[in-house]
Amino acid sequence: MPRLFSAPSGLPPVLFVAGALALVGGASAKEEAPFADVHLHYNWDHEEVTSPREAAERLAANNVALGVVSGVPAPRALKLQEAADFPVIALFSPYIHHRGRMDWFRDDEVVRRTREALASGRFHGIGEVHFVASVGPPWDSPVFQGLLDLAREFDVPVLIHAESSDSEYFRPVCEANPEVRFQWAHAGSRLGPEEVEELMGSCPNVWTELSARDPWRYGRFAGKEGGLDEAWVRLFKRFPDRFMTGSDPVWPPGSSMRWDQADSGWERVGQFLDYHRSWLAELPPDLARKIRLTNAKRFYAHALEGDRNQ
Repeated sequence: MPRLFSAPSGLPPVLFVAGALALVGGASAKEEAPFADVHLHYNWDHEEVTSPREAAERLAANNVALGVVSGVPAPRALKLQEAADFPVIALFSPYIHHRGRMDWFRDDEVVRRTREALASGRFHGIGEVHFVASVGPPWDSPVFQGLLDLAREFDVPVLIHAESSDSEYFRPVCEANPEVRFQWAHAGSRLGPEEVEELMGSCPNVWTELSARDPWRYGRFAGKEGGLDEAWVRLFKRFPDRFMTGSDPVWPPGSSMRWDQADSGWERVGQFLDYHRSWLAELPPDLARKIRLTNAKRFYAHALEGDRNQ
């Protein structure tokens, strides 16, 4: 049985209990349900705790059949790729230091570095890139537009983390760039199913991933009684081919990439994936398999052709 989380300060007890039960309930499914984890990180502060080989072994132990990873700095992602005995696709991160998510769009070298990385054939996507309300970047940022041009040129997806209180922050981008495939992190962070549905209806080029570190951060799919929220179920059924899942192994939540403390997220990957298995078990099997595995294989089919990521 996985070691359960302690309830964070301020978390409503009913949500913590529901999340804890979910983590227990998914454990028995590991052996029979292969997983695609499309939101992995392997950063400098992860390696202080978990070696690339140990990280790959933890994914394999949880029957992860496909991984998608970004690293800070970017070559860290290749370390995990090289250590794994299953396909791991590396995305190129524009961040070169621990505060990169706050100023990446001010670095004039980002586009050049990204072009070189994609041209090398070792990276098959761009991201994760953060857009933070009141911080930036503006959507007409030359650096961001340069990344979108590269995504079109190399036919690779862009992993976007749009941190805001509504979907309007991201909508202008996906609508203006219909030929770019976007992986939308965390279902828009803390947005509800209604807003997620509106954006997905407006932008067929957006595939929404449900990466969640735990039941109380980015993982609000369960209802107050612990069951899967019916509004989310209806949304999954409307767009059965455009949802994916991931673990986002960063811990503690809310304090990632600290210069003075290592990140222990890889020690909890099994717990994060168990949480997903628990709510996926409430869906029809065919739909659950799409969200858990086959949608990701289709989304990253270009990278998987001919084992180019190995």
